[in-house]
Amino acid sequence: MRGRVGSERFEALDAGRGVCALAVAFFHMPLAHPLQQQAWFPNLQFCVDVFFVLSGFVLLHAYGDRLASGRQVLRFVLMRFGRLWPLHALTLGLLVLIETVRFLYLSHHPDAPVATPPFGAAHRPVEIVTNLLFLQNFRTFGDYSWNFPSWSIAVEFWASIVLAATVLAAGPRARLAFVGLATASALALWWVSPRTLFVIQNWGIVRCLFDLFLGCLAYGLRDAVRLPRPAATRAEILAVLALPALVLMLPQGPLGYGASLVFAAAIALFSHQRGAVSGLARAQAPQCLGRWSFSIYLLHLPVIQVFTTAMHYVEQRTGLPHTVILGHDRYLDFGSGLANLAVAAALVAATVPLAALTYRFVERPSLAWFRRNDARLAAPAARAPACSAALVSR
Repeated sequence: MRGRVGSERFEALDAGRGVCALAVAFFHMPLAHPLQQQAWFPNLQFCVDVFFVLSGFVLLHAYGDRLASGRQVLRFVLMRFGRLWPLHALTLGLLVLIETVRFLYLSHHPDAPVATPPFGAAHRPVEIVTNLLFLQNFRTFGDYSWNFPSWSIAVEFWASIVLAATVLAAGPRARLAFVGLATASALALWWVSPRTLFVIQNWGIVRCLFDLFLGCLAYGLRDAVRLPRPAATRAEILAVLALPALVLMLPQGPLGYGASLVFAAAIALFSHQRGAVSGLARAQAPQCLGRWSFSIYLLHLPVIQVFTTAMHYVEQRTGLPHTVILGHDRYLDFGSGLANLAVAAALVAATVPLAALTYRFVERPSLAWFRRNDARLAAPAARAPACSAALVSR
């Protein structure tokens, strides 16, 4: 995650993004493992709020002082599109391919039992269009549509445009504007979802705006948490202990709104990278996970779809694994909680090397293409101060 050209790289925050991507992937695994029944398990959804807060922080760092004209905002929007859309379109295409294979198979085996019909609810062809336009979360069909984790990608794209317009109108240091918009978003979020921060369908954009502008505030106030190295180590250790405790202990309900404030403070702290925990986060393995985090986030659902489709086929012939209902959702059951937990972990692990491939062959080339074209767009303004496109966060 890079900021302005020549500025520091937020390597510690990159590592945190990777951990959150793995946590979200594990949360979505449709296995009847014992953690599914724990009261804290839904709190893994806070990882999405970490993504949103982090995006506000990094986008203001990378672009805040070069969104001074409509042309620069247009370039920003194109770069955001280039960062988010290509991998989103690829994973959507993979899911469409899976549904097509299911459709062709069932057309030749009409008596085969299926959990859901191909191209049924949440997989209708018309929804491909709304997904491609980043509109799947805006009161369109009401179901989790296709690659449903991509709802956050869609709302983040539109929210980042709101951020760019705010900076254009008020300037990158307009803290009062960020306070006002974060407060207004919080009140709107409270109005539409007074019981939980975890609103997704239809109102996810409000949740994203709330978190995004908290991230902008955290960036503006980061100097307040610039600590000497010994104190920074103590603060980072405290944060590393406090953040999991927040997930484990925070009850479901409106108190979740305060979690984003904690995330903003932790992001500001780790952005300075002055403590020993930041040093550990800058090791090779955490940095790889950080680079691959966007691919992990979007690719784990196609991995789940392939696995569940295969397991339903196996179930028809062997009776294993069983399908069970927990709450309102359907899960696979391999006979024991420990086996289910192991399968869930294995699926998350299997997503990682696939994510490394899509990062190498999709994310990097597509962003490089958009950067080259951004340079051409900037050519008429060659006499203006140079504004090289930064490799920004998810």
